[in-house]
Amino acid sequence: MAFSKMYELMANHNGVIVSQIKTEDPSDVSSGSLCPSSPHLYSPSNSGLSNGQTDFSRIMGPVVGSSKSHCQSPEQMALEIYPGVADQSPSSPGSPESHHQDMFCSSTMSGDGIGAVVVSNSDGKSGDSPKKLCLVCGDTASGYHYGVASCEACKAFFKRTIQGNIEYTCPANNDCEINKRRRKACQACRFQKCLKMGMLKEGVRLDRVRGGRQKYRRSQESPYQVHSAPCKKPSIEDNKIITALLNCEPDPLQALPNPALPESELKMVSTLSDLVDRELVSTIGWAKQIPGFTELTLNDQMKLLQTTWAEILSLSLAFRSCTPGSEPLKLYFTRDFTMDEQQASDCHATELYARSIRLVKRLEALGIIREEYLALKALLLANADIQLEEPQSVHKLRDSILNGLQNCVTVFRSTNCVEHLSQLMLCLPLLRQLDAEVRLFWSNVRKDGKVTLNKLFVEMLESNGHLL
Repeated sequence: MAFSKMYELMANHNGVIVSQIKTEDPSDVSSGSLCPSSPHLYSPSNSGLSNGQTDFSRIMGPVVGSSKSHCQSPEQMALEIYPGVADQSPSSPGSPESHHQDMFCSSTMSGDGIGAVVVSNSDGKSGDSPKKLCLVCGDTASGYHYGVASCEACKAFFKRTIQGNIEYTCPANNDCEINKRRRKACQACRFQKCLKMGMLKEGVRLDRVRGGRQKYRRSQESPYQVHSAPCKKPSIEDNKIITALLNCEPDPLQALPNPALPESELKMVSTLSDLVDRELVSTIGWAKQIPGFTELTLNDQMKLLQTTWAEILSLSLAFRSCTPGSEPLKLYFTRDFTMDEQQASDCHATELYARSIRLVKRLEALGIIREEYLALKALLLANADIQLEEPQSVHKLRDSILNGLQNCVTVFRSTNCVEHLSQLMLCLPLLRQLDAEVRLFWSNVRKDGKVTLNKLFVEMLESNGHLL
């Protein structure tokens, strides 16, 4: 599909969406599950689209035509406009999907685009908030501690380790599984996972002791001493854009390899294709929650996502793969699905692997933290060098994100903030190179014909004319 055809479809899709909303059965909202019952249903190829409608236009449509935002995650928000998905293959009792089927959330957006989420059950009554999981062990998170959603146990463990300056040694190979049941089995791997998930050493106060606040002897003051009001230091809590990005970051995906395929490079590429497809859906839902993004015209939203998706996914992959000191180097597409140099060679992705590892090493050398990564990822979305309908609105969004990144760097890098920000900006050319490499790799996969790419994936590839 040529870009001009996609543009035509997107330009005319509003009427389709509005008419669909008008004819929608109101009972659909309260009578059934709003979330797909199987992870496989997240694939846009299973959406049952009618002729003349593209996957991308259907996903972007509700920004204009609907004020409701169902389900809990960005992936689900992006998929809310697929009719009939929830009616397929009901989830089995006790499954993670069925646990969430009785709940949906609606967001009332404030003027600056940050929503106050109200969680309801299927009867419309107020209920408990959906539980967030600890990124370290998978237990129920009690909140964001040291920059990461984590439970009380992992928060306390991380705090003890930093305050006590404790060094751990793994009795095995530094790759122990850390979950709720086994989190105490290996302290070394648990601490490394805390760091990998983004916990900040700088967030732990080293002067705090047990037993409450420390008591200091009051110094004798001159009766003529003049007190000046201290200047308020910049605080990450006051950074609205970073706070919003922390809240809308999608949950990690899981690899879903096809059990019918034997272990081979074909199975790996097929699994990667499915992952990228689902991550594209997740990325669209994420973008729609960035303050100010949905205020852009629909065509500008579409163009920004079509132009930057490969850079966004490449940065996410590199950040997940940051494991300082670990050898051999691997790319972490998910926690349970990695690619090393030999596997990349088998999949004919040697150059893509090499460029990705180069970016990983750059991020590790910078010691990039989660907040900086989130702001840089959002900046990629608003920094596309393309023709826009309302460039001033996009520049305003870009400046807002850039100001948030500058504030974040000032808070965490007070001694070398200017140099560090410059080094972060120097990652952008590497990501632009990776964009071309990602599109080339998947174009070759599609031409080869051994792995079928889903509809949305193909549409995003074709949007910039990278497929011949």
